[in-house]
Amino acid sequence: MGLVVGLAVTACDGTSTPPRRTTATASPASVDQRVEPPLPEPRQEVAATASDTLGLWVIGGFTADGVSSPSVFRYDGARWHSEPALPLGLDHPAATTLGDTVYVAGGNSDGRASRRVFALPGPRELPPLTHARAGLALIATAGRLYAIGGNDQNGNIGPAEEYDPAARRWRTLPALPRPRNHVAGFTYRDMACVAGGRSPNTTAVDCWDPAGRRWTRLPSLPAPTSGAGGGTLNGNPYVAGGEDPGAGTMVDQLAVLTGGSWSTSRMLQPRHGIALATYRGRLWACGGGTRAGLGTVAACTSIR
Repeated sequence: MGLVVGLAVTACDGTSTPPRRTTATASPASVDQRVEPPLPEPRQEVAATASDTLGLWVIGGFTADGVSSPSVFRYDGARWHSEPALPLGLDHPAATTLGDTVYVAGGNSDGRASRRVFALPGPRELPPLTHARAGLALIATAGRLYAIGGNDQNGNIGPAEEYDPAARRWRTLPALPRPRNHVAGFTYRDMACVAGGRSPNTTAVDCWDPAGRRWTRLPSLPAPTSGAGGGTLNGNPYVAGGEDPGAGTMVDQLAVLTGGSWSTSRMLQPRHGIALATYRGRLWACGGGTRAGLGTVAACTSIR
């Protein structure tokens, strides 16, 4: 029997339309998963992004020894390459692609949240975020970048931010309705969305609508998760992996939103601290941790 969830559209003033009931059902046969060439070295709490022209990029993260890494790996469809490193080690950063540029923002460096933003290939430094944040999502849609969620040493960061690449300027947006970190980011119908996150772990899915300049709410995930990966393939959002509310067990949930409801199957290799990136018609998940804390791996899998 499917899990019944509600869909409510909520503006940033807190008003909402009545919920529409939807059903999340298991459909494991609908998802094709396979093992891909692994990263050159194990990493978890990475940033990842891709385009068919720029390749697949996996940036920063913890090494197997728990050190924040400045590494930049790029896959060209045949093999992995080591690109010029970032000027500092970062774990829990976020990345996205807009046009011919890869953007990397936030993360932790030496245990403190960063405001720094870089453009790749390079790296070239860009104007910093207004708010230092790690465990965020960085999402490109409608010609802008959106930094949503995350935390610093003082707690969760509420305000979202919008970056205009032409003006080279960040602008503060209304706060994420339920501020949280370790979110999974994706685009959906030109909106910038984040799913899951903590603390505590949640099933919430919230989207910033650039056209309406408001927050809206999508159906909740079938199960709570944090540190999952999010991405979009053929117009459908996916959320994969993460940790359970106690941060002690891997979540094997692989959820896809189609027709107003989430369908679920099991992730081929459950991990947390991953990011999903769309590359050549598949969603890739590289690195991550296979157990609570440090369980760093080099594995890559893909979804179609």
